[in-house]
Amino acid sequence: METNYNPNEQALALHGDRVNTETKEVQARLLKILKVIDRVCKDHGLTYYLLCGTMLGAVRHGGFIPWDDDADVGMPRDDYEKLLAHADEWMPEGYEVVSGGRTAGYPYPFARVQETGSTYRMHRSYDFVGGLPIDLFPLDGMVEDCSSRRSHYKRYKFWWKMLYFTHTDPYKHGRGLRSMLTLLLRKLLSPALVHRKLDDVRRQWRIENTPLIADHDYRPEKGAMPKEWYGEPVPVEFNGCMLMGVAKPHEYLTHLYGNYMEIPSEIPPQNYRFLDLNKPWREYVSEQKK
Repeated sequence: METNYNPNEQALALHGDRVNTETKEVQARLLKILKVIDRVCKDHGLTYYLLCGTMLGAVRHGGFIPWDDDADVGMPRDDYEKLLAHADEWMPEGYEVVSGGRTAGYPYPFARVQETGSTYRMHRSYDFVGGLPIDLFPLDGMVEDCSSRRSHYKRYKFWWKMLYFTHTDPYKHGRGLRSMLTLLLRKLLSPALVHRKLDDVRRQWRIENTPLIADHDYRPEKGAMPKEWYGEPVPVEFNGCMLMGVAKPHEYLTHLYGNYMEIPSEIPPQNYRFLDLNKPWREYVSEQKK
């Protein structure tokens, strides 16, 4: 007898211990941020797509992957930069955009849309504190020529590593050669310079002039794919509302995950090391300085 495949039931059977009250509350708050992004983009004629695991969740689960505590969105470069330029006037109260060019101490090569009323710290070697966020990636052009792509990604990875050294704790691994190198690089390279270099590399090719689109920050070797897979954004149901997904989700998800409908036997660890959904992050930072 055939039975209907229910990915949500299978996911809960395998990893239900991760689907606790806090995870559900995090997802409810992330959904509000997604709705803010959707509304701002529609109001101002901007294009966006659900990306990576968020797009996977939309297709396989009709919303968040049950244990997920983050979300990813991508925007074509011109729209991405327009949003960053107007974020202070376009974002509703309680939400803000942070990025390397806008926010002191910001350590990531992409922007975030985050709450102002919560406190969030990732499992990373950085001291940056913000609100519960959604990662916002610029989408850039990419060429098919393998040699040009290898050179491009080599330069990109170099500056991404420099970004790490300019923000990480120099004494995380003790006081040795690594800490000396980190301190030296922090004297030679300003974070603002490194952010500019990263953006310069990513802007090498414009989307309208290339056959591929690259998000750069999802496994660089897999992050470039045919432009038509993104296409015109397509409405997709996500936790009871309609958000915008890629035009060819099957091709997109197969490229990233292979058999994407299969529930994995192992799942990533929790993304954050500290979370307070009720304390504004600026208040938390102020208290830590006392």
